Amino acid sequence: MIPGFLMILGAYGLCAVVVHALYAYSKKGGESPTYGLVVITRNSESEIEWYLYAYLFVSRLRGRQTAITVFDDQSEDETVSIIRRVQLKAPNVRLEESLDGLDRFLEEHESQPLLVLHLSRMDLSPKRPLHEW
Repeated sequence: MIPGFLMILGAYGLCAVVVHALYAYSKKGGESPTYGLVVITRNSESEIEWYLYAYLFVSRLRGRQTAITVFDDQSEDETVSIIRRVQLKAPNVRLEESLDGLDRFLEEHESQPLLVLHLSRMDLSPKRPLHEW
């Protein structure tokens, strides 16, 4: 019984090594793209931290390089201070305290995969089914 278990464990380990070696070999050909998240906020203190950490977590799970840029639209609550606190833990989060540079930013990064979220305009009511979010 123990030799059979050791053979299964060895085969699993060998497969893991082969998969990692093939992945490393495939990455030599070119650099993977950086995925971007653009978040537009206005008085979004209740949800901004969750969105930033959730996107960072999922990106790490998928092995993606990410860059998050937050454009704040004159928030009057603690949104900006929450973003600054997240920046201390995640250096790939950037804060722009106005919408002035948004159009220029989108033009400069049009070849990059971007997801744009406008938090103050999102309808997150529980009446909508989850697949429509």
